[in-house]
Amino acid sequence: DGYLDICSLHSPLTDKARRLNTYETLLEMQKDGLIGAVGVCNYGVGALDEIITAGLPPPAINQIELSPFNQHTDIAAWAQKYGMVLSCASWSKLSKATGPVDGWNAVGKIADQKKMTKAQVLVR
Repeated sequence: DGYLDICSLHSPLTDKARRLNTYETLLEMQKDGLIGAVGVCNYGVGALDEIITAGLPPPAINQIELSPFNQHTDIAAWAQKYGMVLSCASWSKLSKATGPVDGWNAVGKIADQKKMTKAQVLVR
């Protein structure tokens, strides 16, 4: 007697047959009322297209790394086309590689023009 709101495949780093078989198993668990939504993590457009080509419904959610430096516009367009939600994840501090956001002059100028915070500019 258990229920998960969402269950996601963590990575597409296995062969296509195994990915699709596992995805189908999660869909069966959803049909049986054990899972609310089936999702994936770190799936690019190629792996997502395999799901559609196999005649399966698109994932409800794809958790991927999204940042000002890694926007994945191709995955975002796919998500919009198929009604899939993107969940943002960043595996390391962005400031470590680039310095604090406060030092980004262009972001500050845009924030001032739009009457937004720098953080709001970056997530838009």
